[in-house]
Amino acid sequence: MDSTQLLITVVTTIGTSGALLALVNGLIKFFNGSAGRERIRNTTLKDQRNEAWADAEKERSRADREQARADREARNRRLTEEYASQLRRDCTEHGMTQQELRPWPHLENDPPKGGSA
Repeated sequence: MDSTQLLITVVTTIGTSGALLALVNGLIKFFNGSAGRERIRNTTLKDQRNEAWADAEKERSRADREQARADREARNRRLTEEYASQLRRDCTEHGMTQQELRPWPHLENDPPKGGSA
């Protein structure tokens, strides 16, 4: 037997014994019931994954609703500011002086950005 045939025989034997070992382990698990327990555990893990996906979808939906609410609020605020500005202009065009108009409100500044306060 030359070295090539010996190498092929050794590799085949190792591969066959690995497949045989996997087959024996599978049969042992099947007969002692651990395969069923593992299937149940995998099913439970699948259910957990599906629940996590559903929760993530709900969270995305909640975030989308919150973003839509913030966009609506910003649009309405801009429309109200524009309307107030137009009313002030209409009042000044019809003879009111700046002193007769109420002063513009003092707006709050944004909080400082960053971790240090």
